[in-house]
Amino acid sequence: MIYLIDSNTFMTAARTFYSFDYGTKFWEFLEEQARSQVLASIDKVLKEINRGNDDLMNWANRNFLNYFLSTKEETALQKYAELMQWAEKQNNHYRRNALDDFMKEENADPWLIAFANSNRGNYIVVTFEKYNQNQRNKIPIPNVCKVFNINYCDLFQMLKDLKFKL
Repeated sequence: MIYLIDSNTFMTAARTFYSFDYGTKFWEFLEEQARSQVLASIDKVLKEINRGNDDLMNWANRNFLNYFLSTKEETALQKYAELMQWAEKQNNHYRRNALDDFMKEENADPWLIAFANSNRGNYIVVTFEKYNQNQRNKIPIPNVCKVFNINYCDLFQMLKDLKFKL
């Protein structure tokens, strides 16, 4: 299994509890696990990270660049198209603005899900978003993962599974 990390996981960690000022072991651990092919992310997540001109952007481009996988492979593109078709049919559950946000091409969330779905069983999506069947104004990653039977967890579960120690 390979953990596939979402933008919010990187950003939340960098801006809060694993700041680059004092969380260097965390970032080194991510690099080590990526070199061991235990975790990665996707190119669309890197694009979101690159919107913030900060330490995370510098780290991602300097130390993690090779571990952002391409979403341009055929199976990922097919799964993305299927995901967009599914989203179009969700207007009875989610508000239009939630659907529009989810379906924006620059939104990494559906690409991350599609990539994981194109390699079913090989990836666990890592996100801080929580499953919420009643949410209407945003489409949480775990909600979609449940629909498509994709494994997911939060950062702390991943760190526990990989036996991270400070």
